[in-house]
Amino acid sequence: MSLSGARAASSRKRNDSDSSFRKRCCMTVPDLHTRLCLVIAQLTSAVTNMALYSPGHPQVAQFLDKAFSVIKDILATQPEVTILLVGEDLVGANRPLPNSFFISQFAKIMKKKSFERLSFFPNVTRPELEKLIRDLASVQVDTLQSSPGIKLGKIELRVKTADSPETGEATNGKPGTGTSASPEIIQELLALTQTELDGLKEFYLSAKKHRQIDVRGLDDMVKGFIKGFRQEINPLSLLASLKSVNEYTFTHATNVCILTMSQAENMGFTGEHLHAMGIASLLHDIGKIFVPESILTKPGILTNEERKIMESHTVKGARYLMGLEGIPKLAVLAALEHHKKFDGSGYPSIKAGWTPNVTSQLITIADVFDAMRTRRSYQEPVAPEKIEAYFRKGSGTIFNPVFVERFLKMIKR
Repeated sequence: MSLSGARAASSRKRNDSDSSFRKRCCMTVPDLHTRLCLVIAQLTSAVTNMALYSPGHPQVAQFLDKAFSVIKDILATQPEVTILLVGEDLVGANRPLPNSFFISQFAKIMKKKSFERLSFFPNVTRPELEKLIRDLASVQVDTLQSSPGIKLGKIELRVKTADSPETGEATNGKPGTGTSASPEIIQELLALTQTELDGLKEFYLSAKKHRQIDVRGLDDMVKGFIKGFRQEINPLSLLASLKSVNEYTFTHATNVCILTMSQAENMGFTGEHLHAMGIASLLHDIGKIFVPESILTKPGILTNEERKIMESHTVKGARYLMGLEGIPKLAVLAALEHHKKFDGSGYPSIKAGWTPNVTSQLITIADVFDAMRTRRSYQEPVAPEKIEAYFRKGSGTIFNPVFVERFLKMIKR
């Protein structure tokens, strides 16, 4: 082969390699959903056959090999593969998976084995997957164990006591931050956790599927939070810990609700006013159900067009809420205003001199705080001292200065 021919062949090889790399890295949500459905189909079949045959049976091995291959294929471009059980539905990549026999069967398996989150990581091995299938098929195994490459569990709000070690996100608060509340109060708070979180997940799934929304569920959630709040408890000890990149939507909404209502109660709001503020904070980001997942989770800087789409979630969210019965008008206003700054800048563009509602100002503080403290696919959590510095720098421009001081004092108590 001539030198020019060798160069041409080498160039073709690089181009083919580059094309393959781009194809892998540009996996769309529909592509990902197709692969997740295939994974679930193979896992369900493997569990069914494991119950009928021995673990080493060729029929079982066939389904295991296929599931493992697809999982590793997804993990070549994704930091993790996570499947969530929300009510009776399965969710992947922040979107409900299309209903099918295998989806329905695997949802039943997850519910029977009492876990609602299944995550695979790049270091997963086939023996780990085989053990998982064996445990899922076994009638003797009630409690499933996580392994280095496979994590199982539930989403829950965890309360830290004063003498318990810091767990979860490193930025939940300053080291040692907790609460000295009595055991009775702690138990009361723990009783809030799973029911409220399950309800919120159901709500967001319904919203994404454009189903009829049951506002009574939101009312119950807010009533539960109001009942559990105590002035002596640091709200940081109530925040939900983000265990998966796919859980951000409802854990963030929960955290913003807790932080907003804590601020409001600390300022003296009670009764119907506090309740309406709770509903508004739960729904402040509802407009993001209209934003493509590829934009919401993009690791790099958004283009101008992508930024316009992202910023449209405030107006779209407000319009969506206006069409729902039983939603407080305050929720519509908060959905529209929560990215408006104290000095009137920010988005969306509203007439000059517009001052955001008090609730919107409180939600803005809670929204920014929780976003900064949370690890995302494109962002590491920000250290507490840097978060405080950001709030102090933005006091009077981004944030209401009085509210900032009260908020910083509240999370240090």
